[in-house]
Amino acid sequence: MIYCLALVYVTSLALRAWLAIRYASSLPESPREAPLSNSLTIAQAILSGDPLLESRLAENLSALAGQKFLWLIDEDDAEARRIANTIKTASVEVILCPPCPDATNPKLWKLERASHLTQTPFFCVLDDDTTLSVESAAALIAAAEKSTVAAGIPCYQDSGDVASGLLAQFVNNNSVFTYLGTSCLLDPFTLNGMGYVMKREELARIDHFKSILNELTDDLALATLVLKLGGTIHQSKAPLRVRTGVKNLRHYMQLMHRWYVFTLLLLKRQSTPVQILIFALHGLPPMILVALCVLHDLSALGAVLLLRFFIIRSMHARFFGIRLHRPFLSVLSELMQPVHLAHALAVRTICWRKRRYRVRDTSDFHEA
Repeated sequence: MIYCLALVYVTSLALRAWLAIRYASSLPESPREAPLSNSLTIAQAILSGDPLLESRLAENLSALAGQKFLWLIDEDDAEARRIANTIKTASVEVILCPPCPDATNPKLWKLERASHLTQTPFFCVLDDDTTLSVESAAALIAAAEKSTVAAGIPCYQDSGDVASGLLAQFVNNNSVFTYLGTSCLLDPFTLNGMGYVMKREELARIDHFKSILNELTDDLALATLVLKLGGTIHQSKAPLRVRTGVKNLRHYMQLMHRWYVFTLLLLKRQSTPVQILIFALHGLPPMILVALCVLHDLSALGAVLLLRFFIIRSMHARFFGIRLHRPFLSVLSELMQPVHLAHALAVRTICWRKRRYRVRDTSDFHEA
């Protein structure tokens, strides 16, 4: 039995890698030149509390000095205002936002304001812990020329500690397989909200986010709206560099819990065949790996882990261009995925930055 499980796990991993490579090979070559100055407005909904916030914002300013930035800050967030005033340049406009009403997505609440202020040909949404290179910006702009919205793939850089390492390995183990591999089989039905680009005129088409302000999962809500209106989503291979200050293991568990609750909300909207396909590709392998560890056949487990190491490391090199794999934490993060799934199924109150929400559905949530 254990050898059958090992074969299924390795076959699944190899299949997901092949699907990602095949999809990426079908994409047009990325442009070599940098985006023209003042072609992109980068809207960032900013909230203090992350010790890395100032360095992440400053890195974007340096990399994309010729573009326009809109920093959206809560009126009562004195620390975020201090950071913005310390590092902002002439290309930055700081926008103070009033308190977000209950049952309203706090990120979309800010983006709706930014969308009306955009004057450049392209509009970019970028999380405040995410950096966008010149190359990735150019690739997303080129993709947005021919689609309604173009999204990148996240890769996490950890801080060397266990908590941030577990978070980083979870994202880096799965982002290429999830976004690129799945796109080889299905037209994209969601997008990664950490970074995406749209043409300015598309903002009017989606009514400047107004119709989805009361949706908790902003990326899924936007993707669903775009498709409903007859638009298209382009999943690019442009990497988004993400680095979050993870305080401790409790903070890591809170982040993973929120992501898994959001994943369950996404799956709830899909047809049964799509749910089965996604579970088979991405939900079943971690459970098989847990079973392999429990069965204690060291030769089979060792062979599986060795093949896993080489496949994942080669995928990082191909798509991210840097070594991000930490073997022990990578395996541990995968073994913990069934735990995160069970947690999300049992507990529907999430922590999102400084807020707590009781979640029944993506359009049915309230502050707890």
